[in-house]
Amino acid sequence: MKMSGFAHTLIWVSALCLQTLHAANPNTLIDQLRQTQAVNVETIIDEQFDDAEVTRGFRVADPYGQKASEAVQRWDRGAMRNEEVCAIRFLDSNHSRYELHDFDSASVAVAAGFAITHQGRCGSCSTLQDLSLYLAVPDLTSPARQCARRTGLKRKKQCFQESIGFTSYCAESWAYNALHTRQKCLGACIADYGLLNLIFGHYPGPNSDETGQLRPCLQCDENMSGAGFKFSAGRTRRNSGIESAIERHESEIYPVDHSAYFP
Repeated sequence: MKMSGFAHTLIWVSALCLQTLHAANPNTLIDQLRQTQAVNVETIIDEQFDDAEVTRGFRVADPYGQKASEAVQRWDRGAMRNEEVCAIRFLDSNHSRYELHDFDSASVAVAAGFAITHQGRCGSCSTLQDLSLYLAVPDLTSPARQCARRTGLKRKKQCFQESIGFTSYCAESWAYNALHTRQKCLGACIADYGLLNLIFGHYPGPNSDETGQLRPCLQCDENMSGAGFKFSAGRTRRNSGIESAIERHESEIYPVDHSAYFP
């Protein structure tokens, strides 16, 4: 569904105002989101890849494994990737149980009676519970870095789930991302922040320069791990209409009205 520049800006501003309102009234929408349940999230996860590698004890497939990465690359190069949306539809009058569904466009989702929850395909973090965390915690960059420092995938997942609050499956996608970025970007991050700063968990300086260019360590994560994380997790702050601690241009934030879920 194409939108005019004015309509896009209007919805984006509305979403930003809504985010500010939630920050001031944390016991309203955020609490409602936390009390919901996606009845088919396991199906969404199981259908992401065909015969892809899954770490023992995990449900989510590793998006950076050889078989999965081929699917990620095809999706990332797809012409319609930015038109896809993940949407929800409640199954009861109490607005507690809902289903997730992928649609080729926003207009198709709305016509089917679904409410858009983020741009892109559904994934492990597409649940409304995970959305509540994104809304409640303005800066996930700092705590995510601390979890990424844990050794091993299982300990990373445990940190993302227990210390930050992601759902179990969403925490698995974050753990995969953290490990892959460490493997691919350690050299760039040492050169960027310095070895001692990385050892002690210090990340001095802004996340981007005055032109909006990400610093080298973060840019490496974006280049090497970004597509796999988006495919696996589904939801990000930007594609959910939420600002982050890493400053982004307005055009990168997809406009979503999260007040549309509840009457």
